[in-house]
Amino acid sequence: MAATATWTRTITVTLVLAIAGAAVVRPQGKDSTADLQGKFYRSVFSSSVGALSADDLKTVSEPLRARLETYLARRAAFKSSYKSEADSFEQVRVDAKRRLLEQAMVSLVDAPAIERSAAEYVTAAPIHYEWKGLQDGPLEEAAHAEAALAKDPASPLAPWFAAFIAQRQRVAFEIFAVQKSEDGMKAAAKKYRTFVERARAASDPIFAVLMADMERQPYLYLKTTEHPRDYRVE
Repeated sequence: MAATATWTRTITVTLVLAIAGAAVVRPQGKDSTADLQGKFYRSVFSSSVGALSADDLKTVSEPLRARLETYLARRAAFKSSYKSEADSFEQVRVDAKRRLLEQAMVSLVDAPAIERSAAEYVTAAPIHYEWKGLQDGPLEEAAHAEAALAKDPASPLAPWFAAFIAQRQRVAFEIFAVQKSEDGMKAAAKKYRTFVERARAASDPIFAVLMADMERQPYLYLKTTEHPRDYRVE
C-alpha cells in the first residue's frame, strides 16, 4: 500500500511538472512570431523611415519585449567606428550603406569588441551603393558573408551573417524572378531557406523574430508575386 501511494504521488508530481513546463514554453513560441509589420526588418536593413520604435513594442510580451528594447537602445546609442575618406559621390553612398550594416551588427549583437569586429567587416566587405536591378551585387555581398561565416561559424556575428545572407539571397531571387530565370530562382531560394533556418536556430531569439518579420514582406527589392519560401526548387 505504501509503495503504491509513493508511486502514485511520483506520477502526479511528474505530470504537474510536465504541464508546468509546457505552460512556460508555449508563450515563447508565440512571441517569436510577433508581427512587427516589417518595422523591425526595416530598422535592420533599411533606413529610419518606418523603422521599429518603442511604441511598437507595447503589445509584445516578455522576455522578447525586453530584448527588443535593448536592441533599440543600442541602435540609438550607435557611433560608427568605420573610417573612410570618400573621394567620390559613389563612395559616399557606399560608406552610408556600410555604416548602416555596421549599425545593424552592433545593435543586434551584444558581445565584447563587437564594434571593432563590425567595423572591420564592413571595411573589407564588397558593398554596392546600388544593385541596379542586377543580381551580381547582392550575390557578391552574400558570398563574402558566407565565406566569413564558414571561416568562424562560432563567431558572435554568426547569426547576423546568416540573416544577412538570407536577405541578400532573397533580393537576388526577386531579380531572377523579374528576369524569369528559373535556375537563378532555384539557387537563390535554396540559399535563402538554408540561411533563414540558420538564423532562426540562433540562441538569441531576436534573429528568429527578424526572420519572421522579413518573411512576411511581400518583396524586399523588386516587386514580384514569387516568394523563395514557397518556390519549388526540385
